[in-house]
This record gives sequence, structure tokens and C-alpha cells, in this order.
Amino acid sequence: MSSRSLGQCVVCDDDAVGINFAVPTCAPCKAFFRRNAVKLGRRDFICQHDGDCPVTYKSRRFCNCCRLAKCFRVGMQKSLIRSEAEREARKQLIEQNRRKRSQYLAKKNSALIRPSTLLLLSQSQPQALSASDQTLLTNICSAYERTCIATKNGRCPSFPSSKRSSLHIFLNDYTERQKALVKYFKLIPEFDYLSMSDKIRLIRNHFCVTLTINEATLSSDISRDLTDSVTILFNGTISSNLIECIKLVHSYTNDRTLLKLLLIVKSLSSGINRYTNDTDMDRIYDDTLAIFSAQNIYVELLWKYLLSHCPSELHAVKFYNKLIRDLLFVQRVCFMTESYINSLSNEILQMEPLIQSMWPISNQQAITYMDTSDMKQLE
Repeated sequence: MSSRSLGQCVVCDDDAVGINFAVPTCAPCKAFFRRNAVKLGRRDFICQHDGDCPVTYKSRRFCNCCRLAKCFRVGMQKSLIRSEAEREARKQLIEQNRRKRSQYLAKKNSALIRPSTLLLLSQSQPQALSASDQTLLTNICSAYERTCIATKNGRCPSFPSSKRSSLHIFLNDYTERQKALVKYFKLIPEFDYLSMSDKIRLIRNHFCVTLTINEATLSSDISRDLTDSVTILFNGTISSNLIECIKLVHSYTNDRTLLKLLLIVKSLSSGINRYTNDTDMDRIYDDTLAIFSAQNIYVELLWKYLLSHCPSELHAVKFYNKLIRDLLFVQRVCFMTESYINSLSNEILQMEPLIQSMWPISNQQAITYMDTSDMKQLE
């Protein structure tokens, strides 16, 4: 993210360069905290004055004790400091991803005509799910049960809770389910490994699509309150498309495992950005290769899952093609819906912080909501 959008360092008021250890800071304060926070307990930090020295970009070097105390006071988290081993592992992963990317591009450019990815997968992968694949699917279903299903059975049994005529009330009804969905994604190791900024961008970019898929996963029935609310809240074209979109996704509810996989695949889609006419660099992902590699794991698992449940490879290919076609329609309708909501600033202002953060109406607010307890669960 650019310092323009991050504003000032919350420690010394210099220009912030990024979200470091959970708060926007400048580069010197980031380095200072990383270097000194780990020394607590091994070294004494003593103020030579009254313990309340001013910390500004001009005076920040005068008192390490007060500067470190302010770092903790504004919310910097020692637990986010990577150890030397973790930093080395991250460097190795980045280098590994770089090599994979180079190999992929070399292979891509080596032939003008290539067989489809599906055919390549079918040739290189067994049609039955391996033991590790089955374990991964079990873990995915278990994670969804502990988060989304538990929330539905507890704090949020239905969405919406009743027919709604105000958009902000309608979406506020989804707050608890969105919190649970964020927790579900965080239990996916490949998603949780991503940077805080990339996780927030992914969740924000795919909010409408994941909401739609999640609702179908939670309930096979489409409530009258939902369709009535959509009809009231949106104009004719959007509401009719939205209802068709909801029905389309619900047609897959006979296989909830498939929908749980789709949630992960969609949440790791870095190539789709709802800000189609926006060139703001803040919306570009930090590590697209890591996201791409993570998504590939679950796309491959999805394909193998289809192969194991379809009577033949041909049936699996046809089903996969239909699934992609349906998802593209859902994506298009969601873009249309999110664009419409984005124009309703008064409604956005009345949303709950977590839901409002899906539509930051200013760069500063985007950072503010990134730092709320709801979004900090991504750390």
C-alpha cells in the first residue's frame, strides 16, 4: 500500500509505508520494533526523564524506552515478529514460487497448441482420491462445521432474520456469518499464510460471491424473507438476476462438500477484481504467485473430487464446464450488485464495521477498518 493511503505512522507521525505488526507505521519504527520488542526481559529499557517523552519523527531516537512503550500502546504486536527461522522459510518459499513461475512460463511458451488443463490433470492424477486428499477434505468439512455451521446453529440461525427494506440492516444481519466465514478461511493453511493485506483484499473482492455460496452451503432452502428483501432492495434487473443467481448456486446443495471447496477456490482468486475500472495500486496483491499456488492446490483437489464422484471422466469434464459457466454468471451478477451498493454511501455509513469494510468509502477508512478486532482475526 502507498504511504498516501496509509497516512501517518501511528508511533512518530512520519509517513507510513505499510501495515507493520498490525498498525500503519514508517520504516524506521517498523525496524525499531522488530529489533527491540524481542529484547524485552533480556534488556532493561530506562527513561532518563519522567517516562512520558514525546515521540515524533524528529525526537524518536532520543528515548528508546518511551518509543517502545508507545509502539505497544498504539497496538503493535510482538507475536507478529517472525523468527530468523520463519524469515528464512519465507525467503525459501518465495524463491521456490519464483522458480515455479519461471518453469510455468517456459512451459507455456514452449508450445503453440497445448492440451487442456483438465486433460493434463486426468493423465497425471489418479481418478480416486488419495488418502491425503480424503484427509484434506475431512479437515475442510470439519473447519466449516466448527465455524460457519456453529454460528448458524447459535448466534445467527437465518439470513436475513426477517424481510428487510433497508440495505444496511439487510447486510448487517450477515455480520456474524461473515465473521464465521473469515474464521473458516483462516483455518485453511494456504490462506492463513498470506499477508494481512492480501487476505483483506481477497475477502473484500469476493464478498458477494462467497456470501451467495455460503448461504447455499448453510441451507438448501431459499427463504421467502431473502427473496422478498432482494426484490425490495434492488432494482428490477439486479433483483431478478440476483434471485436467479441464488437459485443457480442452490442447485448444487445436494453436494455440500463441493460448495465448501468452491468457497476456498473463490476466496483464493487473485485474477478477479471487482474494481474493474480502478488503477489504485493499493488493490494490487502483494504476492499473486503465493495466491495462485494456493488456489492450484484446491482446484486440483476439486477436479479429483469430481473425478471420484462422476461415472466417467467425460461426465466430470461436462460437470466442470457447467460449474465454471455458472460461477462466471454468479461473478458477473455480484459485480453488478456490488457496483450498485458502492454508490449508496449513506447506506454504507450505517453498516456494521466489518460489513462496511467491504466498501471502504475512503482510503483512510479502509485502513481503520483493517485494524478493527473483526478484521484482526485474520492475523
